[in-house]
Amino acid sequence: MPGTPSRVRAAKGQGGLLRHRLLDIADQLLEDGGAEAVTIRAVATRAGVSPPAVYLHFTSKRELVHAACLRVWSSLFTELEAVSRDIRDPVTALYETCVAYIAFGLRHPAQYRLVMSGEATQASRRNEDECFRYFRDKVAACADAGVPVTSRTETARVLCAGVHGAVSLLIHQEPDAWPPDGERYIGRAASSAVHGALLTASYMIRPSLAGVPQSD
Repeated sequence: MPGTPSRVRAAKGQGGLLRHRLLDIADQLLEDGGAEAVTIRAVATRAGVSPPAVYLHFTSKRELVHAACLRVWSSLFTELEAVSRDIRDPVTALYETCVAYIAFGLRHPAQYRLVMSGEATQASRRNEDECFRYFRDKVAACADAGVPVTSRTETARVLCAGVHGAVSLLIHQEPDAWPPDGERYIGRAASSAVHGALLTASYMIRPSLAGVPQSD
């Protein structure tokens, strides 16, 4: 058929390169059309190989999608560590970590939905556990620096609820409904998550008008 790429077999020893190429294609399909757009046949066609060649690397569409998501998510912790590594103030480091996390989720909405908001899978459990442990370590650093924290696990849970909610609120909407100033939204959401989690980490503060600044 005209316009259809010729089907080729990966050269001996090139299987790893083909796997990366298949994942690149799956990533693009996810970005363009979500999980529904990713099929073994669609990926094979774009790669110029036969569907059985894809099955040599991924036993199902589910495994292919999970592998693509995990590859994207593997870069998250590198990004988080890069923004906070040289910051001595642990609360500021926690804030910058939250900013980077929210920004990551908004840059990869399809992968985020599948891993963090979709059906529970090995991929989602692995990433949820790693993210939670990462944020709990950051909370622990704040506690070690003198921030009163009764429960590091509970505080990390409240913090994660804030940043996850900030991402989920937008990625389940059309992009034209997102706030016009994305950086401001991310900064406010991160600040709210950090201050809310840490200020209530040792005792509950019941919000009231008297507890917030008043305009003149």
